[in-house]
Amino acid sequence: MSAPRISSAALLGGLIGWALSLAPGQLPRAAMVSAVVGTVLMLLGMGLGAVGARLGRRRVASSELVSAVTVAAAAAIVGALWWQTRVADSVGVPTPGPVWVAATAGVPLTVGLALVSLPGRVWAVGALLTALVAGPAAQARAAAPDVPADPALSYSVLDSTSDVDARARALVDEWAQKPRTDAVVVIVPTGSGWVDASAVEGFRRHFDDDVAFLAMQYSDVPSWQAYVRSPAAASDSAIAVVRALDRRISTSPDRPDVYLFGQSLGAVGADAARAWAEDHAVAIDGTVLSGPPAGTIESLPACEPRVVLVNATDPVADFDTSLTWHAPDNADGTTTVGAPRQQLPWVPGLSLIGTALDLAVSLDGPVGTGHHYGIEQGLAVGELPRGCQTIGPRAAS
Repeated sequence: MSAPRISSAALLGGLIGWALSLAPGQLPRAAMVSAVVGTVLMLLGMGLGAVGARLGRRRVASSELVSAVTVAAAAAIVGALWWQTRVADSVGVPTPGPVWVAATAGVPLTVGLALVSLPGRVWAVGALLTALVAGPAAQARAAAPDVPADPALSYSVLDSTSDVDARARALVDEWAQKPRTDAVVVIVPTGSGWVDASAVEGFRRHFDDDVAFLAMQYSDVPSWQAYVRSPAAASDSAIAVVRALDRRISTSPDRPDVYLFGQSLGAVGADAARAWAEDHAVAIDGTVLSGPPAGTIESLPACEPRVVLVNATDPVADFDTSLTWHAPDNADGTTTVGAPRQQLPWVPGLSLIGTALDLAVSLDGPVGTGHHYGIEQGLAVGELPRGCQTIGPRAAS
């Protein structure tokens, strides 16, 4: 049986694609993630190389080139293992071992060898079976949003038959039937409708349980899908709740203090509601945001009553196409929390890929790593600035 034949361009393209899957980030990557991403990028690189070889002069890879690629691949996996060990130690999770190396290097290699050895019809059947399995799985949705069973929380489940303002009024009416508290927190859920129980517990502790919560679901898909499909939904729902709440309490003699909170895509909605309230002279006592996606909230003076929390290793707060031409840059007034960030130079393109790969594992680590936040979100309300002091005519003269 003759050895598999592959063009030099396809071989080099596969190596480059696989090497890109090892782009360093700030989070440990599970063996399965590394294997899948490495295989996909390797196949993509091989495909592009094969196309280039057909358009140009097709040359079968020599034994010398194969040896050089093998050495380069070995160096790449050793470097990736060293970096993954470093970031695993920094976030307090087990370091990768032989299984990680075998999956990261062995799976793509096995698939690559099969690609150049097996007949095309075998791959066609495999692709069809994969599509049949992955298609329905991709459409699966949770039956109900994940929210804490807290009697202080009034929650409006997504209802396509009612408009957003009607739902907001009904939510406020439900809240009004409960015992009054000195503080009310309007929580903007994530795209899937999730409300972080840790954040709720943090607010409870700060206010000694003298607090109520209102939250209205605006989507039932992961935040990134909701952001792509209907980026204004989080903002519109948050504004509707603030507007309905203000109409109910604006003339009340015992008006509670009102706060806004949002995490991830919910942070975008909460900040939009804060800006709307400011434009419409609606009193908001403070805003707490955690893990807002990069470039989605405006920078404010440090004295404004808003706290923005970002884990140092959160790729959601860093990922943006602008990483192609400059290092990540958070909004003014951002407070960095969580596990320390590893020193890593910004490299055009490579930093974007490394951050994008971190997105796939951003929720897998312990609290304080990646996009996983904890009780500090609610407690951060105690760190709110008192507000910017206006300068009167006498002081300005």
